[in-house]
Amino acid sequence: MRLKSLEIHGFKSFADKTKLEFHEGVTGIVGPNGCGKSNIVDSMRWVLGETSAKALRGGEMADVIFNGTDKRSPLGMAEVTLTLSGCSGILATDYDEVSLGRRVFRDGKSEYLINKQPVRLKDIHNLLMDTGIGRTSYSIMEQGKIDMLLSSKPEDRRAVFEEAAGITKYKTQKKEALRKLDYTEANLVRIRDVIAENERQIRSLSRQASKAKRYQSLFDDVRTLELHLGHKKWREIRAEKSELSSSIRHFTLRQEELEESIEKRQAEMASARVEYQEIERRLAELQNLLSRLENEVSNAGNRIEFNVERTHEHSVRIRQNEEEIAEATEKRVRQEADLDNANRQLEAVAARIFEEQAGVETLELETRAARQRREELNLRIRGIEEERSTLKSRIASLEAHLATNERQTESDEQRSTQLAEEILRLRADEESRKGDAAEFKDRIAGHQLAIEGYEENLAELEQKYHRARRSAADLQEDLSSLHKLRAEKRSRLEVLDQLIADGEGFEKGVQEVLKGLNDPEFFTPHLRAPLANHIEVDGRFADAIEAALGRRLQSVIVSDIAIAEKVIATLREGNLGKASVIAESHLSAAETVSRGRAPLGSIGWASEQVRCDPKVDSLVSRLLEGILLVEDLPTALRLREESGAFAIATLAGEFITTEGIIHGGRTGDDSISVLRMQTEVRELAEVTAALDYEVESRQGRRDELNKRVDEFEAGLQEARERLQQKRVSSSTLEGKLALIERDLNQLRNRIESLEWERREVDDRALHLRAALEEKRSERDAAAIRVSELDAETSTTASDLEEARFREEQLTEEVTGARTRLAVENGTREKFEEQRDPMLARLAELVDLVTRRETEIVDYLERTANAASETQVLQKRILEWEAEASAATAERTRILEDRKGYSAKIEEGETELTRKRKEVQQVASQMGKEQVKVAQLDLTLENLERHCRDRYRTELEFFEPDSHALLLAIEERRKNGATRLRAYSESDSDDEESHAASSGIPTAESIGEAMEDHAAEDPDDEIPVLEDPAEPDWEFVEDVVSQLRTKLDSMGPVNIDAIEEFDELEEHYKFNVQQLEDLENSKEELLRMIARINRDTRKMFSETFELIRKNFRDMFRELFGDKAKADLVLLDDNDPLECGIDIIAKPPGKKLQSISLLSGGERSMTAVALLFGIYMVKPSPFCVLDELDAPLDESNIARFLRVLDRFIGGSQFVIVTHSKRTMSRADVMYGVSMEEFGVSKTVGVTFSKAGESKGGKQAMVGG
Repeated sequence: MRLKSLEIHGFKSFADKTKLEFHEGVTGIVGPNGCGKSNIVDSMRWVLGETSAKALRGGEMADVIFNGTDKRSPLGMAEVTLTLSGCSGILATDYDEVSLGRRVFRDGKSEYLINKQPVRLKDIHNLLMDTGIGRTSYSIMEQGKIDMLLSSKPEDRRAVFEEAAGITKYKTQKKEALRKLDYTEANLVRIRDVIAENERQIRSLSRQASKAKRYQSLFDDVRTLELHLGHKKWREIRAEKSELSSSIRHFTLRQEELEESIEKRQAEMASARVEYQEIERRLAELQNLLSRLENEVSNAGNRIEFNVERTHEHSVRIRQNEEEIAEATEKRVRQEADLDNANRQLEAVAARIFEEQAGVETLELETRAARQRREELNLRIRGIEEERSTLKSRIASLEAHLATNERQTESDEQRSTQLAEEILRLRADEESRKGDAAEFKDRIAGHQLAIEGYEENLAELEQKYHRARRSAADLQEDLSSLHKLRAEKRSRLEVLDQLIADGEGFEKGVQEVLKGLNDPEFFTPHLRAPLANHIEVDGRFADAIEAALGRRLQSVIVSDIAIAEKVIATLREGNLGKASVIAESHLSAAETVSRGRAPLGSIGWASEQVRCDPKVDSLVSRLLEGILLVEDLPTALRLREESGAFAIATLAGEFITTEGIIHGGRTGDDSISVLRMQTEVRELAEVTAALDYEVESRQGRRDELNKRVDEFEAGLQEARERLQQKRVSSSTLEGKLALIERDLNQLRNRIESLEWERREVDDRALHLRAALEEKRSERDAAAIRVSELDAETSTTASDLEEARFREEQLTEEVTGARTRLAVENGTREKFEEQRDPMLARLAELVDLVTRRETEIVDYLERTANAASETQVLQKRILEWEAEASAATAERTRILEDRKGYSAKIEEGETELTRKRKEVQQVASQMGKEQVKVAQLDLTLENLERHCRDRYRTELEFFEPDSHALLLAIEERRKNGATRLRAYSESDSDDEESHAASSGIPTAESIGEAMEDHAAEDPDDEIPVLEDPAEPDWEFVEDVVSQLRTKLDSMGPVNIDAIEEFDELEEHYKFNVQQLEDLENSKEELLRMIARINRDTRKMFSETFELIRKNFRDMFRELFGDKAKADLVLLDDNDPLECGIDIIAKPPGKKLQSISLLSGGERSMTAVALLFGIYMVKPSPFCVLDELDAPLDESNIARFLRVLDRFIGGSQFVIVTHSKRTMSRADVMYGVSMEEFGVSKTVGVTFSKAGESKGGKQAMVGG
């Protein structure tokens, strides 16, 4: 297999399509610095699968695409195709020629191709595995690769050796096998858990399934027997019911004859009763009138006596209240004097406490300062002692070092002079290139400043753009929330409006009134609205006001008193419910009485928390007169105890009447009261209006923000384009600067090989001289410092003693001040304890005077009302006595007429009683028959329901099956008591004796019954069992009862367990097979891993030993016979994973690390290792990128001498600046930049006689 060609298009500086043909031998690639030679090597690494943009000297993979120049536009794609020939039998392909391709686009997408067919990167790696070809293999060597190979960790060097040993694909197989093994182990754990769970479920379900099968068998027998038995009973009940129905019809005819005779006699007596009832009605009216007049006179007399007694009681209470007021006033004066005295004493104590507190705080500050001063001095003394000890130890150490270093300084001062002249010459060249670099840097800096300005502008625009977008998004989110909230509020408002429109919350009668009763056209114009619709109250007080007004809230206001009377009459006549109505003329019939100031502890008067229409204001004030509002029921009960002269409503809806009756509680439904609905509607309307305004406002702000976002987006696009143009220009300059810096690096590398020894000597000499002076100065300074510390220790100790004394003195003063402050605080607390009861008592006295004055006014008002009422009652008593005398005379006359009608009615009643008695006897006999029918219906219904619920069968449509019945009986006969016991969890021998004693037939009797039945019905097709020889139904009933008992004793049965058990058993077998397959797979994987480990260990060990031997030989060939080199495994017991150390010792040097080798020595070491590997496993081709750059002429000669030995076995592509290396090339490609920023190639082939023919390669534009 060999490298045939490389085709590049759009990769880095190769803007045009470029194709390089490779031949046997050595192909050289030459050209000035910066012309794109290394880009050819990068393209080969890239097409072979390099995924690190940094390794290709870029920031991201899109950086490898040609980015344009001043005269060319950037390309959108880079493509490289590498063609290999002679692949059959080497690569895993049937093709003799294989082309590997790769493309990358500006958007970051990439493609991999094998023979122009899309593939994965993994496919390319697998194809090239163990061939020595790859992005990280030894087929491509460059300066950076040398450094990585020699300087990386020993573990990281393994890749090259593994590639040479051909175990890479085996390690990949092992990795895949380990991954599969982990997956198999995880599956084994899971499948074992599943099988364990299956086994547990099988054990449980097997018992359940067995029980279910037993239950199903019993149930089928019971069903057959019980359905046939039930059908037999059903037919018997139907026949008995038919006989009873015939008897009931006979009794019905006799009852109708008697009732007809009774109706005729009742018609004759009807007229007599009418007259008699008229007399009775008039007598009742007169009697009611006399009773009413008597009650009125009696009640008026009692009321007059009551008024006299109350007037006397009020006078006594007024005198008592006046005495209590005088006494309370006197006590209040004395209490106020005592309180003033206590307040003056408290003020004096407070002043003293303030002074003492200030003194304590001042002393505490001084004490803390003194303590801090003492601690600082303590720390200072400890620090001085530690420093003094350290300095003495350091002085002794410095004396010893000075003696040693002085002897070493003299031998290190001569070597650096010898190398100075050559270094100065190289420095001059370096300065010249630095001037060129500085010029480009200045130009780049100018571009960078411009780019920074563009970037700042772009960043500012992006911040504004993102802020605007975030604000718009936040505003949109807020709008969505507001829309949702507004929709919820509107929905709730519409529901409440509909409820109010439907009269929800009102009683039935009120709803009927609001609908217009039976004549909406008449009533509706006169209806105003319920009282609740005219009242507004805050939501907090809604329950309290509703509790206070109660059903009166539902009172409907009508136009006048006539309409009110008409409404009530219509409700009564139509049984439409009850309702309260108020005529508008009665709304302001009386004035309310002011209650004055609300008691302490209450919220206020209920009337003060209500807003209402002016026309109902007077009515609402009267309804709420004397009603207090309080927070809760305990407060209400307390105020009730203190003064019971008013009603109280709580915010939770409890209500205490003036009589002390407490109303409260809550219903279990979710209904809303009328007043609360009205309140919620008003609040929702306000909230909805506010939400509408907020939504409209935020929508305007959102539209404005969206407009700004669009403007910012357009500005961002323009700014990005300007920035990109400037970056492309800057990148071009940076490319030129990179070429100059590359030349500088080569100069520095050249200087480094000359400076290395001089730098080592100068550094060591300078270090020794500086160390000597430094140590002498340090020693003298340390001695001086020790003397200073001795003096400082004495001074600090004196200051410390003084600080301790001051701290103790201040501590004692603080203790004394705190004691005085505590005494004053105790005095203040004592005075405050004495003052609080005084304040409470004073408040009680003021409250008592207020309450007693209120009661006096109330008693005077009640006395005046009682006197007025007594005068009116005395006048009415005289009128009632005259009216009673006239009614008594009329009553005597009517009693005489009633006697004649009474006798006539008694005669008719006697005859009716006789006939009714006969009707009752007939009805009683018929009722007994009907009861029997009802009982039979109930029995029949229970029987049908039982069969329907238990067996899903309608007895009406059931067709008896004598064959199935006989089979069920035969089943019972065969099994007998043994099977019945088998279905029971615990049976005993007592069951057999119980069966015998209870009369259960034996198996012989069942057999006889079956033989008789079979003789009568040989065809087994009997629709109903009506034959005299049918089975013994008593026996069947006993068997059914016994089977039911057995079924009930089995407890809960899972019928589905049978099917579940079968399914679980199949699943269990499947899982067991899966477990066996997984275990076999695990064993196979373990055998595979062991085989891979064994084979790879052998292959790697053999290859390593060969490479090791070749490396030692090649190193001695390159460096001389006295050079030593070796490869060492860090762990011989683990050759497949351990690191590999490289030992290289050129002649005359005792280096401990290969990192200390010079640049040339490192390159020659890498060449020795590379060709040592080639001697074991040569790569089809090898690319050497300026590997000879650090080598001098003599080393280049050695390198070329070794190279000649391998040219026959591999192709070599060498990027070089060395003329001697160029002379070994069979084909030479020159890379140039005729057009700035664009690489082109020119190929030259050398003949054996030294002649050459060449020409430009075809350049096809992309």
